Amino acid sequence: MAAETTTASAAQANGADGDHNLLVVKDLKKYFVSTKGVLKKTTNTVKAVDGVNFTLREGETLGLVGESGCGKTTTSRLIMRGYDPTGGEIRFKDSNLGWVDIPKLNSRQMHQVRQNVQMIFQDPYSSLNPRMTLLQIVG
Repeated sequence: MAAETTTASAAQANGADGDHNLLVVKDLKKYFVSTKGVLKKTTNTVKAVDGVNFTLREGETLGLVGESGCGKTTTSRLIMRGYDPTGGEIRFKDSNLGWVDIPKLNSRQMHQVRQNVQMIFQDPYSSLNPRMTLLQIVG
């Protein structure tokens, strides 16, 4: 993934940084495999997300920023369980369930988690002013 991420320290990733962490993503991977023919021979593997790490703490806002096709949406869909990850960990501190491993949740538990987590896609046409530099927009 081309977008930059913040690497969680070992203490944060293990929840040892108190109870201030809400979401811990560790070495997240998603590979899409193309197959062909009756025998489903692998023709191509696309590494959409490869080794993403970050920790989101209480009171923080996380924005995934990067060029088109770098894996921002795929990362979000992995967290929301729209896709199952190829590898890595996604842990979330739910207000009712406590710490959960998102890829291992059943559909009822995932429905409950989705009440507390959401993706918000930004419309670049309404938010980016072509008269401003990227530095001014991000600032």
